[in-house]
This record gives sequence, structure tokens and C-alpha cells, in this order.
Amino acid sequence: MNTTATSRLDARIVGVVEFRAGDGPQIRIPEGVCQALVADDSVVLTWTEDSNPLTAAIPRIEFDRFVTEGQIVLGHAEEEAADASKKD
Repeated sequence: MNTTATSRLDARIVGVVEFRAGDGPQIRIPEGVCQALVADDSVVLTWTEDSNPLTAAIPRIEFDRFVTEGQIVLGHAEEEAADASKKD
């Protein structure tokens, strides 16, 4: 039996993050809170836009690049916002 471990992470899109659905054009994921379901070779991002839940599957290597380049920030958005307001 072949199993793949997955992890669910809270994240925020803070820069340009795009994906391609099939052979279609690049689609931009809006800035804001999202969740990432991370597997060995891919990541499924889930977010809400106009009260509609949306998802995108991207290769793990692209997700890692978005995180390294700072376009996706991992962690709890509400906690980080509260921490930032305490510093002011």
C-alpha cells in the first residue's frame, strides 16, 4: 500500500501567486487568507472569493518557490495581525 502524508497549513497570499487550470490561461489567486494541503509532490490551495470557496492544485516545487520568494506567508493570519498591532 502506497500512502502519501499530507499537512494542512494556514497561510496568506501576499504577492502574485498564479496557477494554470489545465491548458487555460494563468489565473491569479487574490491576496488574503488561504489554506494549503501539502503533499509530497503537490499542494492544494483553498480560499474564498466573493463568498465562493475556490481551490487550485499546484506542484510542490512552485509552492516552495512562492514561500521562499515571500508571495505566500505560512502561519495564522489573525495571530500575526494581533501581534503586529501590539508592537505599535
